[in-house]
Amino acid sequence: MYIRRHISRLRDRVAYGRQDKWRHLFAPYVGDELVALDMETTSMDVKQAEILSIGAVIIKANRVKTSEQMQVTVNAPERLPAESVKVHMLRRIDLADGMPVEQAIESLLKFVGNRPLVGYYIAYDLAVLDKYMRPKLGFGMPNRSVDVVSLFRRRLASRAMHDCEMRLGFEDIAEQLHIPVVGRHSAIGDAVTTALMYVKMKGGRS
Repeated sequence: MYIRRHISRLRDRVAYGRQDKWRHLFAPYVGDELVALDMETTSMDVKQAEILSIGAVIIKANRVKTSEQMQVTVNAPERLPAESVKVHMLRRIDLADGMPVEQAIESLLKFVGNRPLVGYYIAYDLAVLDKYMRPKLGFGMPNRSVDVVSLFRRRLASRAMHDCEMRLGFEDIAEQLHIPVVGRHSAIGDAVTTALMYVKMKGGRS
């Protein structure tokens, strides 16, 4: 999957990197910031998933900058499964003031810029975003990405965290890293917790 995504990013850079509005997204990033990203959706199946909310927070110099964040809700889709409401607690009434999904994604692109992304099973979020972006914009998220699950696996394999087990659930990783779970199943809460996971594994400060 990583190789396919890398090839896709290269093709997008050639095909769409000259568009004035989005040209900066394809420029190599130089700096010490990343963006932790999370989305609440209607399904874990990418083909069926519809975006309900997006949360993102800046990581700068290996610190979580909770004062620099974005969170948006999206207009309720035609079908809002009861099973998904039980997880994220976003009812139709909670999404009444949401924005169109295209506007929400554009807000995300402006917030993220060309900074690298951090996420929990980030490939899922990127695949859902690609599903929306490619028909409208012609390209998917071009940003480099870091998956905290993969990072956690590597840390375990290197024995740098010999007191941890191979439990890869969201709460499991947070527990083993001794960090709080902030607003579980809210996009911004999960984004902040993911950022804390990344910082802890990189030896920074929250």
